[in-house]
Amino acid sequence: MATFTWEVYANTPAWMGVGANTVVFAGSGGLTTPITVGTWQSETHLGSGDPGTDQCGGSNHVRNVKYIASTQFDSGSGTETLNDTNLAETECTLRVKFTDASAVATSNGRFYSFDGTTETAEAVGIEAYAFERGVSATTWTQFNDDSANIGGDNSGERLALSDQSSNTEHYFYIAISARPESVGAKTQFDFGIALTYS
Repeated sequence: MATFTWEVYANTPAWMGVGANTVVFAGSGGLTTPITVGTWQSETHLGSGDPGTDQCGGSNHVRNVKYIASTQFDSGSGTETLNDTNLAETECTLRVKFTDASAVATSNGRFYSFDGTTETAEAVGIEAYAFERGVSATTWTQFNDDSANIGGDNSGERLALSDQSSNTEHYFYIAISARPESVGAKTQFDFGIALTYS
């Protein structure tokens, strides 16, 4: 049976399952610190709810990758050029593992954000970018912008994922950066992934 496992790099540090928790983007100061409208997140955490309590595992928090410009990011060491050399796998916000009992190849993969209810509707009140590491990409992809009606599992409004050759395990390393477009909690911001395998 095919399964997806959502993971973050934290804890000891190591990759750990997100489980029933949520990925929380926050301002500088911790899990419950709001992000100023129009600015990108300063921290990323694993929360037990929206945001709930911190589940990162002590002082090793989920890796934070901040959007600086279309070809730049900051993961805590200052502004860097966005590419596979500068952004390590362990710096990515998420690792999504796709497994199957049989060796399969993947195609038509996509990663998207949505409002938590309708997979074709954008997340509410948020602008966000995503980047897949390991595919020689050099620019962020805008995959949510509520004010411009961008987001959801719609062509041109999601991050296309690389096709992968036949194997029982497939990994997708994804960096995400987000900022609020208005004041207030942004709890209608969920992620989805889909692909074809054979």
